[in-house]
Amino acid sequence: MDLILVLTIISVTLFTLLGLFLLVTKKGSKQANRLLGLFFLLWALDFLDGVLLLKGCYLNYPNFALWAEPLILLYGPLLYFYTLQLTSPKKKLNSLQFFHLTPFFVGILAMVLVYHIHPVDKKLEILNGIIGMEQDFRSLLGFALVYVHLFYYIHISKKEIRRVTKDVEWYYSQRYLVWLDKLLNALVVVLLISIVNGILQYSALKFYFEISLIIILVLVCMFIVNIILKALDEPFIILQSDNIKRNSGVPLEVQESEEIFIKIQAALKEKRLFMESDLTLGHLSEAIGCSSRKVSQVINDSMGHSFFDLINTYRIAEAQKIFKERKDPKLTVLEVMYEVGFNSKSSFNTQFKKKTGITPSEFLKLNT
Repeated sequence: MDLILVLTIISVTLFTLLGLFLLVTKKGSKQANRLLGLFFLLWALDFLDGVLLLKGCYLNYPNFALWAEPLILLYGPLLYFYTLQLTSPKKKLNSLQFFHLTPFFVGILAMVLVYHIHPVDKKLEILNGIIGMEQDFRSLLGFALVYVHLFYYIHISKKEIRRVTKDVEWYYSQRYLVWLDKLLNALVVVLLISIVNGILQYSALKFYFEISLIIILVLVCMFIVNIILKALDEPFIILQSDNIKRNSGVPLEVQESEEIFIKIQAALKEKRLFMESDLTLGHLSEAIGCSSRKVSQVINDSMGHSFFDLINTYRIAEAQKIFKERKDPKLTVLEVMYEVGFNSKSSFNTQFKKKTGITPSEFLKLNT
């Protein structure tokens, strides 16, 4: 059987199952899951339609061809809406945001004018041109505009993630949405290879076009699904910044600041609150009997850290201690990671290397 067809069937099956799962799962944000589920279902349909087109299946049914082409103009808005649902779960999508769907409707109109209004003979001529890789500059222009559209939405989605990541470090001890950033990075890789694939298609280099298409299908199966399945185990963040401000502009008295400083250190060193994976600024403030505003101010001004950095400094120090003093020779990096309060291996590795200069695995080997 044709390798491209086999890989397409696998990709379409995985995306369809993943999309349906996201539509029915009760875990996390229902609205966000529906948006991502719809994204994968549309991608499955687009993959299937593309291969059916290139394999000439529509030559016997030309009236059914090219209806799915504008779907790619929904990918960017769906990813952006999904990102907004995760970063600002309390905010609902408003009517103005639906203007993001305008290119999709323009795409439908363009396909109607370029293809669907023509008689069958003209449609067959267009389809044979696509299959034979003999398309004109107008198709190339449309191809370029579609990818500019996708890269724009990936850019604004990543910008939103960076904004929220920076904003929540003052309140949360874990870094969320890392997986979503990786998903977008993986999509960039897929899109770059797709651009090469498209150029090869327009240059009529069929052999290399098929090789690049196989690479795209393999990458999609390997990276995208893997990242999304990991994401299902990550909690959805609910920002607290609506009710609590990082900097009130009102300085604390020196004595009060010192008292809070001592309480924070006692809570972290003696009560070892940093080992709680879901620790937030609110939990720490409640434990020491102070307001979140004042605790945040002392951490930022007197201790010179964000809440995120302070807690992870304690976690990494504890991890080093466990590695050095371990009695069990079979102790793994993953066990230590969970014990000190991390819930993400990539985050643990990043923070450990940032503070020690080497990875946890390297540190473990040095202390064996």
